[in-house]
Amino acid sequence: MRETRTGLHRRIALETPEHVKLEYQLADLGSRAAALALDLVIIVAAILAVALVFQYAGAFGRPVLYIVSFFAVWGYFLFFEAVWDGRTPGKRALGLRVLHDGGEPLSFQGSVLRNLIRIVDLQPGATGMAGAASILFNRRAQRLGDLVAGTIVVRDTGGGEMFGDEPSTTGRAGRPRLTVEQFALLAGYVARRAGLEPEVRRRVAASVWDAVRSAAGRDGVDPEAAPDTHLLRLHDEEAPRHAARQGGASLQAAAMARERREAWATYTDLVEKGRAGGLDRFSEAEVRAFGRLYRGVTADLARARTYGASPGLLEAVERWAGAGHNLLYRAKGRAAVPLGRWTARELPRAVRRHHRLVLLAALLLFGPMLASYWAVRDQPARARAIMPAGMLARAENTARGDINASYVEVEGTERPTLSSALVTNNVRVSFVAFAAGLLAGAGTVLILVFNGVLLGAAFGLYANNEALGVILAFVFPHGVMELTAICLAGGAGLGLGSALLVPGRRTRREALRERGRTLLSLVGGSVLLLIVAGLVEGFYSPSALPAVAKFAFGGGTALLLAAYFGLAGRGPEADPRAEVRAVPAP
Repeated sequence: MRETRTGLHRRIALETPEHVKLEYQLADLGSRAAALALDLVIIVAAILAVALVFQYAGAFGRPVLYIVSFFAVWGYFLFFEAVWDGRTPGKRALGLRVLHDGGEPLSFQGSVLRNLIRIVDLQPGATGMAGAASILFNRRAQRLGDLVAGTIVVRDTGGGEMFGDEPSTTGRAGRPRLTVEQFALLAGYVARRAGLEPEVRRRVAASVWDAVRSAAGRDGVDPEAAPDTHLLRLHDEEAPRHAARQGGASLQAAAMARERREAWATYTDLVEKGRAGGLDRFSEAEVRAFGRLYRGVTADLARARTYGASPGLLEAVERWAGAGHNLLYRAKGRAAVPLGRWTARELPRAVRRHHRLVLLAALLLFGPMLASYWAVRDQPARARAIMPAGMLARAENTARGDINASYVEVEGTERPTLSSALVTNNVRVSFVAFAAGLLAGAGTVLILVFNGVLLGAAFGLYANNEALGVILAFVFPHGVMELTAICLAGGAGLGLGSALLVPGRRTRREALRERGRTLLSLVGGSVLLLIVAGLVEGFYSPSALPAVAKFAFGGGTALLLAAYFGLAGRGPEADPRAEVRAVPAP
């Protein structure tokens, strides 16, 4: 892989499995910010639309709004990048696509990782400055999420215009006015202009014209004409001159373009069909034809470089070769494990494999919890400095000495709302605990310690009011799963931080990418447990059942989790490379 800068843009060269070099133009900060802004408008509009539809639905409408809002914020980018091969509506409108930095199509795991880390990229205070700084100063224009997922964002205009002939070298050519680099910039714009939206075309044309205006001269320039008009005229004048400069090599490229025109047209038709529905829409004959034509186009790309083809033709062949590459390797890039197999085998194996990280997270959670508990027991006034007023009032009003007293009164119609709010909030916390590990683990440590202190202070507060059994009876049924989930997400975050602090023999970038993928199963396990815990907390924990039933439920859950994580998935070991990619399929 090689990064270069041509004209106004950064480019990256990738080698395909066929040993053909493909060059992509990296998306700059401005285009990525514009795509994000468009996506955010769609997200906000969707949430407002759902709120308007369900505002009169009573108790049913609120849980739906909680769930839709959560998935709009956390699932929008993941969903569209998965089904549209690395493109959201905003990226599609701006002509952008996400790829792995090896040139492979975006995998499901890669999309999950880059979108979980988005919360860190948006810091501080949702300004996005962290991600913007990373894009500006990283050679591959990667934000922090891209570094963890091993992805890049490139310009993808969908293939552009059909392949054309090389410029003729006959006639009066004269001496070129533009340098080779300036003409490459101009030819690249002309090749892509048809695929650009009018407003985008106007902005790009203005930038390119500013870059070549001084060399173009003033002869025949209409000051009232648009930059796009100037560029088309200049390209018509300069193309024969640069073709003549290349001489016989350009004649060979022109001959190749004429000979291969029919095959290229067939190939582009197949690529467009495959984009619409994948290779599954192809007949057996079309699959064979596509494979043959793709190999032919990659060979043509190598010949075009050897012959010194014009930048316009070279870029067109390169983009269509890249489009075929993405289509051909699309299925191979999706290496997700079926949910049943992941739950039965891969998740418990991942927990055992990373048990030290999970235990460290547990120490950072339960250590401060015990310290906070004894601190509040020793000095009851400390609870007022830690706990919110609502919790203080609830503890003081709880019946003393009655372990079966109600911790919180929840009407039956309100329980779906409570459950959905708890699930979405707790899953959000687990995502943040993982993503915060990118801050060298400090963010994850802070989240674990903070939650431990709050939990211990709450227990100490109720113990001082002689009602510890009441809060324990409420927490125990769901708390075993919930605290286990926090430890899993915290362990994943600590593992991510260790990639920066102790990368081993790898570079920090390589360590981040490898550990991010291996730790993704812990995050998935955390989400699974939190969904179940949220249902239990919303419906079972606030019920009028006696405390003994709730303690028995929590104890049984603890035994089942211990057996599951300790014994499940202990059959014959699978290929370790498959475990690295293990994550539930969408």
